[in-house]
Parts: sequence; structure tokens; C-alpha cells
Amino acid sequence: MLQVCDVLCPDKKNNFETVSLSRKTVTSRIEAIDKNLTSQLESKIGQFKFCSIAMDESTDINDTAQLVLFIRGDDENFEITEELACMRSLKGNTKGCDIFREFQEGLLTLKVPITNICNITTDGTPNMTGKKSGFLGLFNQNYPGNNVVFLHCVIHQDALCKSALNMKPVLDAVVKLVNTIRSRGLPHRQFGDFLQSVQSEYSDVLYYTKVRWLSVGCVFERVWQLKDDIVSFFHEKQCSAEYEMLEDTEWISNFAFFTDLFCHMNNLNVKMQGKNQFIDDIWAHLKAFKLKLNLFAGQLAKNDLSHFSRLNSVPSVNEEKLKNYEDGLKKLHFEFERRFQDFRPLKQNWIFLPCLST
Repeated sequence: MLQVCDVLCPDKKNNFETVSLSRKTVTSRIEAIDKNLTSQLESKIGQFKFCSIAMDESTDINDTAQLVLFIRGDDENFEITEELACMRSLKGNTKGCDIFREFQEGLLTLKVPITNICNITTDGTPNMTGKKSGFLGLFNQNYPGNNVVFLHCVIHQDALCKSALNMKPVLDAVVKLVNTIRSRGLPHRQFGDFLQSVQSEYSDVLYYTKVRWLSVGCVFERVWQLKDDIVSFFHEKQCSAEYEMLEDTEWISNFAFFTDLFCHMNNLNVKMQGKNQFIDDIWAHLKAFKLKLNLFAGQLAKNDLSHFSRLNSVPSVNEEKLKNYEDGLKKLHFEFERRFQDFRPLKQNWIFLPCLST
């Protein structure tokens, strides 16, 4: 830090030298920052007229279930605040009662009035949506007469795809291939040197992680771009078992189809990210994507691959394959309709106020 100070602000070096970097001091500073941020969030929440909660339960690298609560609210001046409200560890079970208990304690810590909550968004798991012992059921039992609207979240598209498409064989093969290259130091370095020697546009393959759904499309796209280089690399090392699926026409056609589809889904995800998006924005993106799925299915029925460029580059994709892909898109469209049907009754209550330019 002092070396950086010599370059950027040498006249302030004495000030930096007086900063204590002991463990105790650093810990106390972090705790002070935490208290300050929590205090600011509590102050904002106290001004909310209405707010909504988004909940997600996931497992960290230590196999501990974590319940994450996000809050979004607006005050009397219609100023919108979106923040991570809290993260609660679920020790032992992750039943509906456990989630509801941590939810209550999280709201109590941040002093969020139940009467201000107008919407709660969860995933579709039974411990969340169960009407008796799930979080939804327990919430309604403990707060009868509430006007809270429960919605299905839009972030777990991995579960949505897996329920509609038979993508596991392709996903498992791609993940195994990437792990073979990246998990061991020597092959990883040799692969990097090989890509550099053939002047490849990319310098490495990407790791896949279940936590970030966007990584699926990115990993598939990178492996697709490097598939010829990967075959050449393992061919030189005489490891044919590692790349044999990349020379299987049937597997490659499935891989190309999923890569194209994930590219379209990643575009949807990017559009739905970011702050200050309203429910009508999200619904418009979802509705447009459902129309695209119908369009794509209709085009595949006519042997039109204009929106599937990678699949179009694969020779000899037979009609039976195209029919399977068409059926898969129809199933995916059905899953979108089923998962997000809670949005439809709310449309009649949406009021759009056009912004008039001055």
C-alpha cells in the first residue's frame, strides 16, 4: 500500500503510515462498516410505504444451506431501493418451518413491518410453496387476511430446462471434458500453450458452476468455439477417449442445439438483470421469449435453422432430430407458461403512466 502511495500520492504517505493494520483493528473496522450499512438499510426500510421480498435457498461450498432475502421498496417520494436484506444459515433441516423461522427473524432484525409487504417471490420447491407445511402455507396461517401476492421466481431456469429437455448427457460430457482440462495443472498448462501455438482466439475453457446459470451458456459456447482445437490437443496426446464425443455426429448436433438455445436464454437473462426494472418489464421479456420459442419450433418444423446457426453448421441433421428439437422447444414453452402463470392474473391491475416529455 505504501509503495502505491509513493506513486499516486506521495504527499499523503505519512497519513497512510499511521493506519493500523493489525487483525483486531481490521476486524473492528469491518464490524463498524457492517453496522453502518445495516443502520442505513434500516433507515431506508423505515421509510417504505410498500415493499416486496425475494427469497432463495442455496448451499454454499461448506454444504451449509443459506437463505438469502432481497428487499425492494419505495417511499412516499416513489424512490425505489433494492438491497440484499440478509443471509440466514439453515442449520440441519431446510423444511418450510425452518425457512419461515429464519424469514421471521430476518424481518425482525431489519424491522420490516409485515403489513408493508405486498409481494413475496420464491422458487417452486415444496418447502417454499407447500400450502400446509411449506413457507407459503405457514405464512398464511400466521398472518391470516394478508394481501401478499406470491410469485414464482425467474432465476432458476436450469430447473426449468432440465424438466423440459433431456440435456443431462450433453451437460455431463461437457463438464467432464472441461474438468479434465482444467483440474490438473500440467494438462491445463499444456492446453494453454497449445491454443497459443495455433493462434486461437481464446486462451482457455471456462469452468461450469451450478450457482450461476449463465455459466452454462458461456461454457457451452467456449467449448463449441474450441472443439476443433480440443480434438487436436488430445489427438496429439493420444487420448482419444477424452474427445470421442466431439467426433460423434449425433452428440455434436445435440451439443449445437443446446448451445444455440442457451445463447437465446442468456440474452433473456441479461435483459431481466439490473436495477429499477418493473414487473411489466419482466413480463414483457418473458412474453417475448415465449413467442420466440413458438417461432423457433415452427421454423424447425420447416427445416429452417436461421436462429440456430451452430446447429445449421452441423452436416446431416436428419428430420427425426429436428422433430425432437421441435418437441423440446414446445415442452420448454409449456414449462414457461406453467411456471409463470401467477403473473397472468396480475396484468389487469397494472396501470401504465406514460412519461410525457417536457
